[in-house]
Amino acid sequence: MMLTTEQKLLCGIAHLGWMVGFPVLAPIVIMLLTGDIFIRNQAKEALIFQIGMIVLGAIFGVLSFVLIGIPFLILIWGAGLIFPIIAVIRICDGIDYSYPITGKFVR
Repeated sequence: MMLTTEQKLLCGIAHLGWMVGFPVLAPIVIMLLTGDIFIRNQAKEALIFQIGMIVLGAIFGVLSFVLIGIPFLILIWGAGLIFPIIAVIRICDGIDYSYPITGKFVR
């Protein structure tokens, strides 16, 4: 699939919105402003993934008070860092990326 620069840029912003402090807002704005199905699907993927990271982070944050959640917080932090970067790399290669766990719910 051949993607335009605009498609790659908007998908990249949706997936990496957390880097500038907008993990949920960036994908929502992109979903509302674009009519492109590919961009909309990628923004939806990013939104669901980021919501999942926030929910899991809150759960494991509470569990870290009893020390059970600390390893899971580290795991969630790593996944929240690595998977969006992989998503952007795949998008730049023209591949329709779906997150390993949350992608099944979105599609």
